Amino acid sequence: MFTVVELFMGGKTVMSQTQTGKLELRKIGNVQVFDLCGTFMGEEMEPIIRKIDETIQKKKLRRVIMNLQKMESINEIGLRKVTSVLLRTQRSLIYTPDRSCRALFEATHLPSNIKLCKDEVEVADAFGSFLFVKDKAFEVPIDESQPAAAGQGLERRRSKRIRVAIPIVIKCRLKDQKEIELKGIATNVSEGGLFAEFLDLDTPAYSEMQGLEGSRVEVDVPPNEAFKDRMLVPGKINRFELFKKQYGLAIQFV
Repeated sequence: MFTVVELFMGGKTVMSQTQTGKLELRKIGNVQVFDLCGTFMGEEMEPIIRKIDETIQKKKLRRVIMNLQKMESINEIGLRKVTSVLLRTQRSLIYTPDRSCRALFEATHLPSNIKLCKDEVEVADAFGSFLFVKDKAFEVPIDESQPAAAGQGLERRRSKRIRVAIPIVIKCRLKDQKEIELKGIATNVSEGGLFAEFLDLDTPAYSEMQGLEGSRVEVDVPPNEAFKDRMLVPGKINRFELFKKQYGLAIQFV
């Protein structure tokens, strides 16, 4: 639950941390993500803001995502610092699933290069082509044991033209048979399957997912620029790719 702090004037590797908040850096597709967790109160967050600024300058980042999903509270000075550090980029997204947190940013002035996003659908819509990873290492091979069928696998005749990331929901079962839904972004789509990455910090840890290779899943694809209608696509977990403290999920169409 996001705590709204009274505003006043005048009176998954941890890269930077204060007594009340921390910053973690990672990537989704080809875009840098800054995860801000905890409480951010004015000057106390200066070390974290400085680290973000140094990263943007050093890597010459043009597009970034500021993930505030685990931010518990922020005051007006903190709001200004978060927005001002993003002025160096050409385009930035602030990911704020919490309505009260999003309302604070909506009530202040946001530069034209910053967009608020409440979910993965809006993130993919804003950064789709930049999130897409063209590296063939992330492509999923076709399951030769399955007979080809029209309409399967995100319409195979169209999949070769997909060059944008798309929001998806992956429905699967954990080892204890508990059903879960993973909100992800497909950052690579090939004829054989897709590779999903996760902006959502509530995604189960790899230790909970480990051993699920070969398990059946269902991929729910909402309407987007590549597909006008919602699609439900059967698949199976092909493999996991580990990136330090996070992972990506390769799903093979069946």
